[in-house]
Amino acid sequence: MKKTYSDEDLRDILTVSIQNETIDNRIAKTLEGIRQNAHRKSEKSRKTDKETDAVERKKGRRNGPTGWKKVIYGVGTIAAAIFIALCVCVANPSLAANIPVLENIFARVQDVLRFGRLPEEETTKLYNEKTVDIQSRRNDIKGKTVDTADSKKEENYIYQDQSQGITITFTEYYASNQAIFFGVCIENDEKFPEFATMGGMDYQLIQANTREEYSFRDTEVGGFRNIEGRLEDAHTFVGVMRVDYDSINVDSSKYDAACDEAEKNGEELPEINAENKDYYLDYYEIPDEFEMQMQIECLRGYSPEIIKEEPGSKYTVVNGTKFMLRGNWNYPAVKIKKSDRDVRTIQLDEVNEEGIGVEKIEISPVELTLHIVEPTDRSLYGVVLDKNGEMLITGSSNANELTAAGRDISTVSIYICDYIEYMDEIKGYELEDHEKFRSMLEEKALFKTKVTTTD
Repeated sequence: MKKTYSDEDLRDILTVSIQNETIDNRIAKTLEGIRQNAHRKSEKSRKTDKETDAVERKKGRRNGPTGWKKVIYGVGTIAAAIFIALCVCVANPSLAANIPVLENIFARVQDVLRFGRLPEEETTKLYNEKTVDIQSRRNDIKGKTVDTADSKKEENYIYQDQSQGITITFTEYYASNQAIFFGVCIENDEKFPEFATMGGMDYQLIQANTREEYSFRDTEVGGFRNIEGRLEDAHTFVGVMRVDYDSINVDSSKYDAACDEAEKNGEELPEINAENKDYYLDYYEIPDEFEMQMQIECLRGYSPEIIKEEPGSKYTVVNGTKFMLRGNWNYPAVKIKKSDRDVRTIQLDEVNEEGIGVEKIEISPVELTLHIVEPTDRSLYGVVLDKNGEMLITGSSNANELTAAGRDISTVSIYICDYIEYMDEIKGYELEDHEKFRSMLEEKALFKTKVTTTD
């Protein structure tokens, strides 16, 4: 039975197009896949198209019937690639978005990524590309067979590591003024368990327990990070890991020292709240360019059904539907450079007599972050409507990080409400009655303002 997790549940558990230069690299692998797997198709032909696609698509490849083999071997490399693309994509049009180009993860998961399509022109690919010469034999115009050297491109993925039969590759990144987005491909020798569907966009989730070092800070950062995407087949997961700057700019050394002292004296650990956080916490300024180095210690996933832990399996089952995959994946330092294209910070510093308001909003091509001014004794919830009056939805576990891709945010309306009142009296109208929803915001908001975000 399919189980769908809402965004609230998540907070609790914490088209690719073929480039001409890649055709020669991919065609040999495609032909080999056809030859090795053609017999499987006939055995599984009784399944539905949807089931067959899921079973037979290995790393994005669709295996063709044996009848193609004689035809394909009789044509040249380029013609064969075109033949495969035409025949297979006519049979399955959705395959055009699943051709196995490892480095284009962002485009492959954009339909389930809550932040939408990431700007490809600002994406940095995390691999080295080199030109190599390969020997081949061709017939010249006089019918003679000659040896020739063809040039082709090969990709060397340096941000790739394998442990326990699982290969994790970081393929690309986009860094805005608010976060870093990494394209991630996870390939497993053993089949993954079935994955639960999360939230309202039918994305699937793997969490990576990371240890991260940054050139601008003295201590490492650790914890589980979400990789949101989908299973492409039983062995391959592709998704996007978002690293929020708010998760890496906090210096908690004072608080850590206070906890160590409390433990030493047998006292209760201090709690951080709105009144003392400025005493316990300092903040790093994140530069426009910096280095990051990552280590992954385990993966965690969620299944819609109880998982049976098989003897000898690499999976550790926790609470029936949660599974762990332990390993040790290490990556070299990567230089991160923030994109300055279409990013801006609008400083508002608007506060009413109750101390409620907005400090600033940060904007990039994919998201808008709302920074609320909140009294220590209040729990508030912020709502942002785009120029058309439609609400920007939450893009992460932080309710103030909102999706902006494809939305007209040249003008935005901001409403700050009491948290309980919003959840109990206002939120339900957002899906049922938009007009009522907007009128309730106007009536109930403790603070409201309209901001023009364009120059």
